[in-house]
This record gives sequence, structure tokens and C-alpha cells, in this order.
Amino acid sequence: MTTSIHESPQLDSIMDALANSKRRGIVHELALTPATVGQLARDQGLSLPAIHKHIRQLESAGLIVRRKSGRTNFVTLNGATLGLAQSWIMQYHVNWGSPEATLDNYISRMKE
Repeated sequence: MTTSIHESPQLDSIMDALANSKRRGIVHELALTPATVGQLARDQGLSLPAIHKHIRQLESAGLIVRRKSGRTNFVTLNGATLGLAQSWIMQYHVNWGSPEATLDNYISRMKE
């Protein structure tokens, strides 16, 4: 039996991670450029223990990758994982728009 994207534990994890505004801020920052944990903490206005908590959840969801070089942790965005969330969201693209346009799209599909 195949699991649909709606029932994906990975998608659940991604959505849970993105439900927090600080973690969305981290994803936004990493979409622009990789950063160190210290830079992220400073830019997000968080203590090191707090940023590590958020990074662990983002890592667990597969949204970011952390690499250690010496004593410095570098963090990068894993765009492939964001693609899973994007795929789920984009399936509803045909329904975007005003309520009237959405209804028109629905009626058109029903006629097909």
C-alpha cells in the first residue's frame, strides 16, 4: 500500500518545524546564504541554547544540514526537503484566487 503525500510523516515533521516563526526566520536566512550557528543566533536574537533547539528541530525535519569544521558549526538549507512541502502546497494551485475564480475552476473541472 502506498502512502500519499497527505499521510507523509516527513511532511508532518516539515510542517511542525515551519510552524514556528523563529524557525521560518532561520530558513529564510539560510535560503539567502549558509551561516554559522553563532551568526544565526545573533541574527535571530536568540541565545545559543535556544538556537540549538530550533536547529535540532529543523535538522530532524531534514530542512537543514549542519556540518562541523573544527569548533564551528556551519548550517545550510536543504532545498530538496522544502520541495516536498512545495509539492504538497502546489497541488492546490488551481484553487488559488478569489472565491469566484475558485468556484469557476471547480465548475470547469466538473464539466470535463
